[in-house]
Amino acid sequence: RALVNNPAVILADEPTSALDDSNCQAVLDLLSTQAKQSGAALVIVTHDTRLKDMIDNKITIS
Repeated sequence: RALVNNPAVILADEPTSALDDSNCQAVLDLLSTQAKQSGAALVIVTHDTRLKDMIDNKITIS
């Protein structure tokens, strides 16, 4: 529902934390595609280490 209005920023808080590998990839693909199509920035906050190699631009906070 939040994506209907084409937001400038898409915020995703732990979007893949409880998902298996294939669904993790599917969610990341969906979010990335939506962000690219709408020209939005995609901000993902996560502890999911599977995403670290799937995301081009990242900021790591320890």
